[in-house]
Amino acid sequence: MFELMTLDEELYNSLHSDLEICRDYIKQISKGMIKGGVSKYPIFVAMRGEMDLDIGLPIVNRADFDISWNLNASHLEDFVNHGVVKQDNVKNFVESYKNPDDYMCVFVAEENAMSFVFMPYYRNRELLN
Repeated sequence: MFELMTLDEELYNSLHSDLEICRDYIKQISKGMIKGGVSKYPIFVAMRGEMDLDIGLPIVNRADFDISWNLNASHLEDFVNHGVVKQDNVKNFVESYKNPDDYMCVFVAEENAMSFVFMPYYRNRELLN
């Protein structure tokens, strides 16, 4: 399973709004993962509602920030280990992965929308996929 998607307007607005609150924190974690040699491909798992994936480590609890989404920090290798990204799709994933200095890779875990999106770190920019 490897698929880039465009979020519907409700999901996009909700996720974008919540990421504004913790965007700088997420970027610090991403840089730390890359500098620390954990992975060149950080992935942030966004979950809301009752959705709870056991991938990555929790970094943002929605209740602590009065937001809709929980966020976990993970990486490509973890997604391969969990079978979310199949080994034969790793090359496509790496080729699609955007510069982690400019974009966060977010895996949206929703009942009807489980896929990857790239959200810009810089404010007031549109979602690109």
